[in-house]
Amino acid sequence: MKIIFMGTPEFSLHVLKKIIDDGHQIVSIYTKQDQLSGRGQRKYQNHVKDFGIQHNIPVMQPKNFKSEIDINELKSLEADLAVVAAYGILLPKEILETFKFGCLNLHPSLLPKYRGPSPVSTAILNNDSETGVSIMLLDQGMDSGPILSQEKSKIFSDETSGELTNRLFISGSVLMSKTIKEWVNGKISPIDQINEHASFTKLFSKKDGEINWKLPAETISSRIRALDPWPGSYTYSDQKLLKIISVSFENDSNLDIGQINFDQNISIGTKKGKIIVHKLQLEGKKRLNSKEFMRGNSFLNGKILGMR
Repeated sequence: MKIIFMGTPEFSLHVLKKIIDDGHQIVSIYTKQDQLSGRGQRKYQNHVKDFGIQHNIPVMQPKNFKSEIDINELKSLEADLAVVAAYGILLPKEILETFKFGCLNLHPSLLPKYRGPSPVSTAILNNDSETGVSIMLLDQGMDSGPILSQEKSKIFSDETSGELTNRLFISGSVLMSKTIKEWVNGKISPIDQINEHASFTKLFSKKDGEINWKLPAETISSRIRALDPWPGSYTYSDQKLLKIISVSFENDSNLDIGQINFDQNISIGTKKGKIIVHKLQLEGKKRLNSKEFMRGNSFLNGKILGMR
């Protein structure tokens, strides 16, 4: 079958590789435009584009689909189906109606729960014990199309958003493979979502990563996992940014709120309990584990973090 694949982040490659392994013909890859990155603001080419070039698959990077030229170019490919996995660009009605079998989208939540841009981070923030993946037919709404298949997955207690997302797209690639086969053979009846049961997630900004030490340690620990890799978690010490990368927590503490303490490890006081820091990075320095960090930054011991 002739398929157009649409995806941008590296984890979406799990889906692309699986449908190639299934023997489908990928007539084109659609991915977002190259991004400027680094101090020199050089253009960054994503992994999906790299894969397409390496495997001689045409790669298209329209800014959006407001141009008739881009729409007509896609139509000219005469694909039977589009597979969408974290593409990042909304598709207009004219595109959605182009394909005989529609546009199948992988969404990393159990829809209609957690529609929107941050379903995995939100599940961890809310201390959910499970999440999953949904394969849906795209419509013009925000993750509101009918469901073709779903699969549940446990959330592990130490899992970051990045780790869980990658794992969900691995399992989702297998579910997508199975769903495509059953869908095109008429073995699936789409199930409309119950909109009244829908919940929505927000797009996180850099500001969301600043740690509020007045929260309980368990809440802070969940936030740090949820916001890894984006936007990351940080605090301040003497006007310098201090990234907090990997932590655990304890419910007992004799530290003041925000107080950092060097002992056998690095601890930081919270409203209830303390954060045990395993990896961190001071502005302008390398990422270090706690023992390495304590050797070179003893001046921080006892200070109150978060003060600017």
